[in-house]
Amino acid sequence: MEEFLDIIVGLLPGLWLSVLMAGASVAIGIPLGFVAGLTLNGQDKSLRWFVIALVELFRGFPALLTLYLVYFGLTDIVTLDRFAAVVAAFGVTTAAYTAEIFRASIASVPSGQIEAAQAVALTKRQIISKVVVPHVLNIAVPPILGIVIITFQGTALAYAIGAKELLGSAYSIGMINFRVLEPLLVAALLYLLFTSLLAWMEILADRRVARITGAGIGSASTRRRTRRLRQRNSHAGSASLPVKIHQ
Repeated sequence: MEEFLDIIVGLLPGLWLSVLMAGASVAIGIPLGFVAGLTLNGQDKSLRWFVIALVELFRGFPALLTLYLVYFGLTDIVTLDRFAAVVAAFGVTTAAYTAEIFRASIASVPSGQIEAAQAVALTKRQIISKVVVPHVLNIAVPPILGIVIITFQGTALAYAIGAKELLGSAYSIGMINFRVLEPLLVAALLYLLFTSLLAWMEILADRRVARITGAGIGSASTRRRTRRLRQRNSHAGSASLPVKIHQ
């Protein structure tokens, strides 16, 4: 038992680094994804095609390849430390995946609400902040939490560039003691506990959306299973979830 507790204590700095990496990545990726979603619903065709190209590009790259490109490929332009490289790579990947979620959420805003806001002379910025954003937050939170879970799990890829996040810390402890299995199992348990907490939050958010939209819990569960299947497929392929972006 004492050895088990020692391993947990030894892994806490790595767990904290994984949380920081995931948090910083989604803090960058979600706003970028929202802007991309707005652009995809906009009227400027050239800008829309530019955003579509970026979204398809970063969804088509495996996350590990994007990380390598940022960490090793930009050395002639800028030198990033491991944390900054992970945040930059996972930030743009998160933005690419959340762009389609926001595009669909923004497109679901009832046109009557937009017309009513225009009728009372609200500016475009006010319409976005007072009409679009509240509607999108109600609809998009559950799938966004799913993306957060995948991003947190994806921080394990930072081990490939030598970062001492949770997986890297577990492997280092194992190599010091020449017993890798125990720290890896404890790391797996920590991953499971943290992702289970996020999944529980996702379920609560999904039920809230079901209440707002008037859908039953059963249909909410169906939507959640469908979304998880899509996310699992995208994670397994590390990037290439089939996407249809409406022109």
